[in-house]
Amino acid sequence: MRSERIKFCWLWVSFSLIKQTSKETIRIKKTGWEEIKLPGHAHEKCQIIYTLSGTLHVQIGSTSYFVPEKHIAWIPGCTEHELSSKNRQVSLVIFYLSLDADDKDTALKEFSIYHTNSFIAENLKFIASKGTEIEQADSPDLYAFALSFFKLLPSISQDMGFLLKMLAIPNDARLHPILAYLQEHLHENLKMPQLAARFGFSVRNLSRLFNESGIRFSYYVNNLRIMRAIELFADGGRTMQQIAYEVGFATPNHFNRVFR
Repeated sequence: MRSERIKFCWLWVSFSLIKQTSKETIRIKKTGWEEIKLPGHAHEKCQIIYTLSGTLHVQIGSTSYFVPEKHIAWIPGCTEHELSSKNRQVSLVIFYLSLDADDKDTALKEFSIYHTNSFIAENLKFIASKGTEIEQADSPDLYAFALSFFKLLPSISQDMGFLLKMLAIPNDARLHPILAYLQEHLHENLKMPQLAARFGFSVRNLSRLFNESGIRFSYYVNNLRIMRAIELFADGGRTMQQIAYEVGFATPNHFNRVFR
């Protein structure tokens, strides 16, 4: 309960600071929480999240996106989003800034996940080392450099392939407990007939329910396993074989083929 109160206070202070931040200021926040679960919220600032360690889930509307370790989530301003993580410990660097994107800058207006390389990582590290904020009035050259770097980020970093492996959150409430069950039982041999029997559906009706929600059963389960494996990799302490069995791959070879 105490930790929840502390987290609520932190959120209230953080959101207040973000709203009060002027357009000529880049705000920088570093986190090291053991747990991240932020409810839906939105603000006018563009939000750039760099996952130093651990992984992140970003939910926007009915879609949940997965951000692996050492990747960047680009959240445009005024976009309502939720943040969560299943890792034991997550370390993030978050930049809040105002971007005036014209009609040609479509990449700046869309949610994206980007790879990092040594060039991007070093520049992020340099900008993050400048304290909690960079103000144009106090440090005009540094502010101009940081703003230009962030504007160029979509062109110097490749779009993340995992953005194509996003998970839809269905509107049909009948699927919610079924999808929750899948996440909790990834280590098992998950098959449609057994799942249908467990939740009182015929195979045909459950298949239709998945299809009407735009979910391919095998594709969805495979993506869940891949994401959970990446989360376990980030936590450390397990061999590849242990992770393979823990997330439900029949053999390590099958696991290796999926990640090629």
